[in-house]
Parts: sequence; structure tokens; C-alpha cells
Amino acid sequence: MESDSGQIPEEEEDSEQDQLWERIESKRHVLTKSINPIKLTDYLRQCKVIDEEDEDEVLRSHLLTTRRARASRLLDILRSRGNRGYEAFLESLELYYAELYKLITGKEPTRCCSLLVGK
Repeated sequence: MESDSGQIPEEEEDSEQDQLWERIESKRHVLTKSINPIKLTDYLRQCKVIDEEDEDEVLRSHLLTTRRARASRLLDILRSRGNRGYEAFLESLELYYAELYKLITGKEPTRCCSLLVGK
């Protein structure tokens, strides 16, 4: 529902983002087991949903000692980016992990150019 200013109230926006991320959270175990964050970070930086500091944390932090822990942290960072993080993550899955993309969305990947790149 839009407010008088034409914007969606913050509570509804938060609820919508939670629903979007619930799809990912419901498959978190499979995702963190399958994803290699190093394959995704360049694309996610290009989409401007993570920055150099985020990439460095995910790929080089001494606290994240396994690939799975790095993938989990990447999901946490992307979730903090809201809808844009969700969209960029799905696009990266579509490009690099087609089967995971299909698992989450139920759709076949189209592998088309991103709407986020360059924004």
C-alpha cells in the first residue's frame, strides 16, 4: 500500500524483502554447500551491491576458514542490501550456478544481461 507521498511504507517494504529472502534462507544449506564466493564477488561488485571491503572480508577474513563460511557471510551481506542484493544474487546464480537458480526460482535461466550492472 502506498502512502500519500507515493512511497511504499517501510514496514511493507521490509516484509516484502523478508519474503524474498525467505526463498534463499530456505535453501541456505544447499547454497552454502555449493557456492564458491570467489566466482560471484566480481559480478556482485560490478552490480555495486558489495564493495571492495565486503569482498575482502568474504574472501580473506581469517575468521572465515571454510568456503562454506565465506558463502554464508556473503549471503548475510547481500541480505543487508535488501531487494537489490536479492536481485544481484539471483542474477549471479543464473550466470554461474544455473541449477541453483532453478532450485530457488523454479524458472529456467535465461542468461541475459543484467539490469543492475552499471546502475
